[in-house]
Amino acid sequence: MLNCLIRKNKSISREVVIKGFEQYLGRGPESEDVIAAHMTIKSERLLIKVLKSSAEYELRDIDQVPVIDPLSILNSITTKIKNTFIKGKEPNIVYSISENRNRLSQVYYASSNLKIIIFGNCQSLEIVKLMQAMTGGINAVAIETTRTVIDQIKSGEFKIAELVTTSDLIFVQEVGEIINLIEQQFPDDFHKIRRFPCFNFSAYHPDLVYVFSKKTKTFLSGLTGDYQSAIVLASWLDGLSIEQTLSLFRDDVFEALGYYRFWETAEKSMIDAGNRCNLPLHDLFVKWTQQGCWMYSVNHPKKFVLADVARQLLAREHIETILDAEDFVVDGLAKGPVWPVYPEVGQRLGIKGQYRFKSVEGLCPSNQPVLTLALKEFISESYALYGSYEKADLMCERLKSPAFQNISRFLVKNSTSLPSLPLESKEVQQLTVEKKIAPKGGPYVGLPDYQFWRRALEKVAFEEVDPVVKTSFTLKRSDRVATAGSCFAQHISTSLSQHGFNYFVTEHNELITKDEAIRRHYGLFTARYENIYSSKQLVQLFERAYGIFIPVDSYWQRIDGKWVDAFRPQLEPEGFATLEALELSRFEHFKAVREMFEGLDVMVFTLGLTEIWRSKLDGAVYPIAPGVVAGSFDESKYEFINLSVNDIIEDLQLFFKLLQGVNKHAKLILTVSPVPLVATYENRHVLVSTILSKSVLRTAVDQFIKQVSGVDYFPSYEIITGHYNHGKYYEPDLRSVTKAGVQHVMRLFISHYSHQEEGVDLNLMQEIKAVSNIICDEEAIDNG
Repeated sequence: MLNCLIRKNKSISREVVIKGFEQYLGRGPESEDVIAAHMTIKSERLLIKVLKSSAEYELRDIDQVPVIDPLSILNSITTKIKNTFIKGKEPNIVYSISENRNRLSQVYYASSNLKIIIFGNCQSLEIVKLMQAMTGGINAVAIETTRTVIDQIKSGEFKIAELVTTSDLIFVQEVGEIINLIEQQFPDDFHKIRRFPCFNFSAYHPDLVYVFSKKTKTFLSGLTGDYQSAIVLASWLDGLSIEQTLSLFRDDVFEALGYYRFWETAEKSMIDAGNRCNLPLHDLFVKWTQQGCWMYSVNHPKKFVLADVARQLLAREHIETILDAEDFVVDGLAKGPVWPVYPEVGQRLGIKGQYRFKSVEGLCPSNQPVLTLALKEFISESYALYGSYEKADLMCERLKSPAFQNISRFLVKNSTSLPSLPLESKEVQQLTVEKKIAPKGGPYVGLPDYQFWRRALEKVAFEEVDPVVKTSFTLKRSDRVATAGSCFAQHISTSLSQHGFNYFVTEHNELITKDEAIRRHYGLFTARYENIYSSKQLVQLFERAYGIFIPVDSYWQRIDGKWVDAFRPQLEPEGFATLEALELSRFEHFKAVREMFEGLDVMVFTLGLTEIWRSKLDGAVYPIAPGVVAGSFDESKYEFINLSVNDIIEDLQLFFKLLQGVNKHAKLILTVSPVPLVATYENRHVLVSTILSKSVLRTAVDQFIKQVSGVDYFPSYEIITGHYNHGKYYEPDLRSVTKAGVQHVMRLFISHYSHQEEGVDLNLMQEIKAVSNIICDEEAIDNG
């Protein structure tokens, strides 16, 4: 509350602070910290203003508060501010006026009655509404700092003195020069400023640019507001037809233009912006990304993003908020233009995409509240807009890049009409109907080489085959990578360490030799859980480590009288002499497992089997059948289960939910083991069971990764088992994978998941910075 108003230089004495509290609040300060905080206020006059502006001061004489019509307050303040303007565009201002007649009731639901002013771009207008909803009691004003407003503040036409001097906090986005103006004009109030960043993220919309007219000195604006397409502009400047421009919206063109390399730069820009303002954004960034596309455009975040920001800004000031209050706030930025995630871009990012450009709400017909343009319509509208300008008059920083020079080089010979969109694209179907002929070669024309068997396999040396098209994330050398799974997963653990990755090991024994450690299963995986063949084992490991599930049958006895852990039956070659020793080992193991789940950045899990053995008592599953290594098989206690696709999907869903419950940053890479079954309990040939088992696993993983973000599939199974390699990746036993096969898998894994710092595009960083300073709605049509 008041103790957030801190200055570096002490200006008033301890006695003055105490006297002020007694005179204006009727009590002494609650602590020495409060006294020290108020001693930093510059003068006695400001101390009085702070005390009199507090909610406690206002509530002292609540019974004498007159009933005032809130509408009259709003009208009077609005009129007062409007009278400070001369003719011209007025700033966009949002008010929240506390209703005096309801002050008493506000005490029970409002967490704050602070007076707040926010300067910024269109995002700040939305944040004010969210803050008001989340607190119920703050008086908040948001002023969009357009060039017009800044000029009026400088000239004195827009008088912000009363707003600034009576506010408790001033939130300022990193846009324009408002911070410098406040420091110059209101030095006594500069300590109230709290910075927060502009939220710009271009990876979902890498084609979106601003185009500036040198003649009018404004950004070009049309049905999609100020947003333009770099490809369309470059095509128009090169004299391409609409049909030819349409054909450039395809994967290989986007690749050549660098559209798939925006993510790392955009993420770094946003995280850096938050750090500059003491607003950590990494956790929020991960959360937003897990929900799919969280931007309407490069600088219009969706409501849930700004709600998280508003809540974090309030939390930074120790202001309590009302749970889920943002659900009742209208998403103002949804009324503006919305840029689509192109299907090809969406595929790379693991989300759905389409080509529909939403127009500004104010430009929609009364009988059509939402107006969207198909890709061809959008190009036509853009060409019509550009046609009213001279080519030399238009400026766009992006087009200075060499990649955009001579964009006509991407035209496909004998195909100047249709883009090579996915088969299911309605856009292609619609255009085909319009042309009344099918494009030459059909919809496969222009598709990348990796989609054709001959180009991707037949004509490629088998050692060079690379079936990895994309990954949704990369690994930094500092990322803690944990491994678990079947025996093939052990190759991944070893290779990660050899290639300099941070292979995460949480269960150690420094008192034994390296060979002895390997013999006793130290370091084969992150913790000593041995092979985890099935999805149910993985879920069970988590639940047992956190005490969610305690199996009834958890240890077996060997013929020699030694004890084994039923879930790690080959852990100790000599077995455990006593159950106490087994329980102690299990206690240390679960501690290491919890450390792994809570500390890892990425987990690589290899699924191996669908055939499992399960306890009829409580559903516990075992890595091998009872009686094989220890214990005895009893049909009344154990049963055979062959997991279905749905079983595995449900297990993976549950595990990932549990994992992110203790580690919300965690990512998951799934693989399927290429090692065949050593035996099957089904009454059929082991080859048939192997193919079925691997097919079920592969299908389940494919369906699962389509449902969530933060999970990848890596095709180690396909690399080893593909008949393109003529069986050369298997040893003579036809089960063990050769060293060459493992090297092929890991070479591709390292290549595709390695984090490259040089991936940050400095030119793009400059472009993002420039966009941050654009007040995107300044010249837009008022959309209400």
